[in-house]
Amino acid sequence: MTIFIAGIHGVGKTYLAKPAAERLSLVYATASQLIREERGSITWDKNKQVDEVAENQAALLRAVKRINDNGNTLMLDGHLVLRKSINQHERLPEAVFRDLSCEAIILLTCSTEVVKKRLTERGDSSWSTQELEEFAKAEAEHSETVAGALEIPLICLSEPSIQDLIQALSGLRPSALTPHAA
Repeated sequence: MTIFIAGIHGVGKTYLAKPAAERLSLVYATASQLIREERGSITWDKNKQVDEVAENQAALLRAVKRINDNGNTLMLDGHLVLRKSINQHERLPEAVFRDLSCEAIILLTCSTEVVKKRLTERGDSSWSTQELEEFAKAEAEHSETVAGALEIPLICLSEPSIQDLIQALSGLRPSALTPHAA
């Protein structure tokens, strides 16, 4: 099964989720890492503009299925909404998250100013404040839609610490957090 860690670029998903997964003995991966490993290359640019969305999602599903088939619980760091181009965003179909075996979605948020600063420090100045706000709104709205359609918990955390994330994870049903024997 999969616990999906959502949020816009630069919100701190990897910074928080990777150590939380390690402390809870869960498998951690980013969606982009799994797609890159499965496809052998990347299909997005430094400004997070994504090409070949359907092919990427198919690659992601194959990679996640292998992890889950080994009896592991995966903490997957990714997005519910992708940036097709500047100011053009695409919501991923609910079926993608069903096929990922999502047991919960944890949405991380923080201020637009903080996100914009982090992205600029990473060399990505392509985001306007307005686009970041619209992207964050789309990610939040779609997380509600997907969680509702899948009837799974949605936990929203604003500017959390690693301990806040671990505490939120501990509130999930035990089977979502228990590593399974392979």
